[in-house]
Amino acid sequence: MAAREARGVLAVLACGLCASGLAAGCSLLGGSERSFLSNRAALESSAAACGFAVEDDGFELEGIDLREDSLTFLYRGRRFPGDHAWVVRFSEKSTEQDPVALADIYSFLPVLAEGRRSFTEVDRGEVEAGGERLRHVRYRFVSPITDERGEPLAGHGILASLRLESPGGPLIFQIKLDNHGDRTDLGPADLAPFLEAARATPR
Repeated sequence: MAAREARGVLAVLACGLCASGLAAGCSLLGGSERSFLSNRAALESSAAACGFAVEDDGFELEGIDLREDSLTFLYRGRRFPGDHAWVVRFSEKSTEQDPVALADIYSFLPVLAEGRRSFTEVDRGEVEAGGERLRHVRYRFVSPITDERGEPLAGHGILASLRLESPGGPLIFQIKLDNHGDRTDLGPADLAPFLEAARATPR
């Protein structure tokens, strides 16, 4: 079940990557001077209604996918333009979703590795984050994004899960932060803005 949930999440995220021109084989149509109707106000009000707000100007909310039992937030980097992140909040609605399985990010890795060249796990472990245990895996890969010479950029990433208890049942947060070319490494400390937003989520 966890693998099916993971593939569903990645399908949503792939659409967001294509829209950003990041997925392999995706291209952007039109020039940068084209005007468009921005959904920024709708995005920000939706995030506020969901009770998930990242108070860090290093990241910009790019999209939200709302389901009955999950919320997915997509972010792009401002401070580091090579940053691309997503946060998925799962809530248990039935026996179909096992909180233990959703918190097991290690079984999620083969799905995350699909479509990423030279995907390699660097390390894995658990750290304390605000009184809760944060599971994480750090990895590297060859980015589909190239530099001005056409050379692929080095990719680094971290995938983590956080379980929070709530009166309505446990909330599971899965957080993924990738960087394409302008960071040399990523660790649990880089997830701080997302972890703070998760702990502040109404329960």
